[in-house]
Amino acid sequence: MKVMIGSILIIFLFLFGLWLMLSPSFEKIGEKSVKVKNILKDEEEKKNGNPSN
Repeated sequence: MKVMIGSILIIFLFLFGLWLMLSPSFEKIGEKSVKVKNILKDEEEKKNGNPSN
């Protein structure tokens, strides 16, 4: 019984990951993470004295 429950949980996790990759909301999350990454990179460059602008 434990093996069956574990297998079902693994299948649900796999399907959830697949859904995230195919859904448009995943693209939105990716765009936002790129924006945050760029902001953090700019802040790091300013701290090091190498402003990109």
